[in-house]
Amino acid sequence: MRILLARRQKAHGVATVEDMKTQRLATRAAAGTMILAFALTGCSNGESGADQTSETDDQTSETNEAASEADDDSAETESEDSTASSSSGLPDDADLSKESPSVAPEDAIATAQKEAKDGTVHGIELDFDERDKAWQYEVKIINGTTDFDVEIDAENGDVVDVEKDSTDDKEKAIDLSDPMTFDEALELAQDKASGRLDGWKLESDDDRIEYQFDFDDEGEEIEVSVDVESKNVSVDD
Repeated sequence: MRILLARRQKAHGVATVEDMKTQRLATRAAAGTMILAFALTGCSNGESGADQTSETDDQTSETNEAASEADDDSAETESEDSTASSSSGLPDDADLSKESPSVAPEDAIATAQKEAKDGTVHGIELDFDERDKAWQYEVKIINGTTDFDVEIDAENGDVVDVEKDSTDDKEKAIDLSDPMTFDEALELAQDKASGRLDGWKLESDDDRIEYQFDFDDEGEEIEVSVDVESKNVSVDD
């Protein structure tokens, strides 16, 4: 009887140890599984974070590129506007009493003298050429027996046309500053007429030198002449 009970207890004791070993193995396996799961979750989060960071960097780069392109477009637009403005010059309805073309009268005369090989400058005129749709100077120069008529673009200074005629005239040379300047003559003319100044000239004719101003007063054309010597003013309307 005692021997049987001891055997049963011994048998019972062996079963209990095996159960404990099994539980320990199960616990370790569960722990290992949890650790692996945590590790995989961390890697996933890390990859996700890296992807998000990369996407954010890409978006930032694209935004910067778009801003740079916008700045370039703006700069090109400003440049184009500037170029268009500088090349357009005076409008065809400009008031020459308030505005001036890019080329000064003195520069136009210098250009014409190169075409005529110097000579006597006896006339200069500025008005809008309807054929060429441009403001042009017309400079008249006598050199010997040849009378040169040189047309010059008032915005870029290019020679548009040169005409030559034979002549035996002896005209006086004009001077834009002596004995009367353009501004002095214009002031005298504006005492007699008003409106937009759409053309003017300084010309020597029959031993008389005078300025001529063409005004447009609401559609009415008024021509005013000012003698540079006597300062006499005459109106032809």
